[in-house]
Amino acid sequence: MLKKYSSYILCFLVSLFVVALFVNNFSPLVRLEWKMQDLMYTFRGEDNYSMNIVMVDIDDRTLDEYGDWPWSRDKIADLLAAVGSGEPKTVLLDMCFSPDITEDTLGHTEILAGQMSWIKNVIVPYELSPAEFMKNKISTPKYLYNSAMQVTSDLGILDESASLLSHKVFLPPDPICEYAGGLGFKYNIYDKDRKVRWEPLVAYYEGYYYPSATLAAAANYMNVEPSSMVIDGGVSIKVGSVLIPTNERGELFINYNKPGKSFPKVSAADILGENYSPSNLNGKLAIISVSSEFLTDYYNTPVSKNLRATEKTANVIENIVNSNFIRRMDSSPGRDTLVLIILGAIFAFILPRVSMMYRLIIMVASLFLLANINFVLFNSYKILTHSLYLGLEMVLLLLISPFLDSDFLSKLSRIQIGFKSDAESVNLPKVDIPERNPNRPIARGSFRKSADTHESVGRRKAPQDELVDTPTQAAAISRDNGLATRANETPRPNAADVETVASNVADLNSRKSKENIPADEHPFEHAPVVEHPIEKNDSAGILTDSGQIESLGRYKVLGVVGKGAMGTVYKGIDPAINRNVALKTIRLDFVNDPEEYNELKERLSREARAAGMLSHPNIVTIYDVGNEGKLQYIAMEFLEGQTLEDMIRRKAKFNYRIIAQIITQICSALDYAHSQGIVHRDIKPANIMVLADYRVKVMDFGIARVDSSSMTRTGIAMGTPNYISPEQLQGKAVDRRCDIFSLGVMLYEMLLHRRPFRGENLTSLIYNIVNGEVEPPSSVDKSIPYIFDRIIDKALKKEPNERYQNAGEMSGALAGFLETFAPKRATTV
Repeated sequence: MLKKYSSYILCFLVSLFVVALFVNNFSPLVRLEWKMQDLMYTFRGEDNYSMNIVMVDIDDRTLDEYGDWPWSRDKIADLLAAVGSGEPKTVLLDMCFSPDITEDTLGHTEILAGQMSWIKNVIVPYELSPAEFMKNKISTPKYLYNSAMQVTSDLGILDESASLLSHKVFLPPDPICEYAGGLGFKYNIYDKDRKVRWEPLVAYYEGYYYPSATLAAAANYMNVEPSSMVIDGGVSIKVGSVLIPTNERGELFINYNKPGKSFPKVSAADILGENYSPSNLNGKLAIISVSSEFLTDYYNTPVSKNLRATEKTANVIENIVNSNFIRRMDSSPGRDTLVLIILGAIFAFILPRVSMMYRLIIMVASLFLLANINFVLFNSYKILTHSLYLGLEMVLLLLISPFLDSDFLSKLSRIQIGFKSDAESVNLPKVDIPERNPNRPIARGSFRKSADTHESVGRRKAPQDELVDTPTQAAAISRDNGLATRANETPRPNAADVETVASNVADLNSRKSKENIPADEHPFEHAPVVEHPIEKNDSAGILTDSGQIESLGRYKVLGVVGKGAMGTVYKGIDPAINRNVALKTIRLDFVNDPEEYNELKERLSREARAAGMLSHPNIVTIYDVGNEGKLQYIAMEFLEGQTLEDMIRRKAKFNYRIIAQIITQICSALDYAHSQGIVHRDIKPANIMVLADYRVKVMDFGIARVDSSSMTRTGIAMGTPNYISPEQLQGKAVDRRCDIFSLGVMLYEMLLHRRPFRGENLTSLIYNIVNGEVEPPSSVDKSIPYIFDRIIDKALKKEPNERYQNAGEMSGALAGFLETFAPKRATTV
């Protein structure tokens, strides 16, 4: 019965396996589907030119001729006036205006507002925050209410997931808001592979729904007021006669045109210099933005790894204005599961009934047909299907096609592989012994050769030409070397031989483990512990530079974890509660003055006890402080992980989310310690422990302050000051802002695997830290998000007053970036 239906069962199991992968959103397959969908863009046969959208670029040539960015607002007003003289239908001034700018710096707000008052169709963007960390800022939403949109809900409220939830908005100054033709928010979302495929069109703030800058610009160009736009939550947005398809979060899937070819561009220098006729902008939608290579943002998209922000904006507006949408046939769990099962049933019914050649033809043709259907739907009808799992099921059925013969199992059962069980048990070479012929004499000399073969067990494998191959040899009974061989039996070694083999194998394994597996090749998730086991009795100690140590205070020493300039770190155990601890010893033997020695000893105890009062999930807990003779020690939480220094040295690949999470955790630890009046003073990768799940623990709070001060006073070199702030190097008073500088250096190194300040010697290095400028990370690697440039630039300011004033501010700057990694349904991304 089983053989009769084995082919059908096999096909069913394949279908069940694919369904399980689909239901669980198997991450590698989700990413593979993204790549396959992105590949569809490259097969477009023609360029999609959109002549009704013109990009006015403040490019490098413009900045060379008219001054570096940022410009004062009266200069922006001059450019806006020149563009407006051509009577474009809509102008998107794609730059954010901070309400905090004073008239003494980049002011002249009234001049810019005056230009906007007669153009009347200028759309101005604003920023919003999806997190609650910027409550200290004050927004002015009174001008925002005019941009509110309608919803289809009877109560005027959609589900929370139907739009981008905003906790704070940051509008431009009141005069700009007053004369703007419309306001729209700017916000980017990223998929898990850091590509931009979706544009949020709607944000919820204080009971109302507001459009994005791209939606507001497109609606203005189409003569549609914001109050006339209707949101059908999770389905679409109606703008006049255009129905914009969205996902359940109010996001538009961007239909990217050919990069660099789809939109006319004009340099702002040509417009200001009257080398370009503004009449060419008549009736069009003009986007004014900063497009300098080193100032603009770049996005990783399906059509380009470095697409300029302006071109991404132009693509979204073009999609809305020209109804150039991609219709996504996203997955429905019930529907797709049923399709996969039906497909498996069809192939299970057909494939076993045809020959092997026709099976291959059917499966290859099905795959070819599926690929062509996807190609035609995408290029001709702008429909993006969700067919990866159908293709996967076909591929797996193609692979099992040879096993669908009805007699395959019976053929397989006739394949016999025989082994002599006794020979296998002692790993002896198999001897093919024929039946004994009692009429033939025994050849003793020949059999001796066979006995020698068994004597070599454990040293080498006997060659095939030395095996016994005559009936006479097989019938012999030999007592040489204690081996007894009888007719029709496999020779067995005696007890001495077995013991010799076991000894040789154990010795070989011991040599392999010592010679072929160095200590530094163990997996990184285990701490690089150099263990010195106590083998004989409790009095056995651990060898250190100062002799043997078996205990420190009440703590039993188990092994050495590592060594540093200030002492050795041991792994120990607290026998009172059977808890593992890390015992860090602090060397004070370099201090010769007894008075200074006692002062430093007391200071170490005081600082360590102060640090021991810190209780935070991202700070290593200090349990105790004490001394053993002249050796000071601190007992602290024992962690199994690796330092950030080890990871950077091995050039570990950090993704930007992990980097942001690590820095955010360090900021949390610093912010808490600073609030308790403790400054670390030595933030560096070696003092950051990263656990297996990327949880972070900051080490050496309170200890670094003692180490650095005492080492400086006694004239001992501190080492290369790569992470030290300028005020520390200059001997000025330091506070919590020195930790923020060190954290900025560390963030730079995590992004580029190199430090921002370098020098041929210590003197030049210190000079560069105090006076040198930092190259923005994105200028080295354009895939790095621009937000890291801004954070590093502010954290590494030479003047402490210009940096982040506390670690919470630095963490807050990353909160919005981390928010973009909020979990989504992978099948709709």
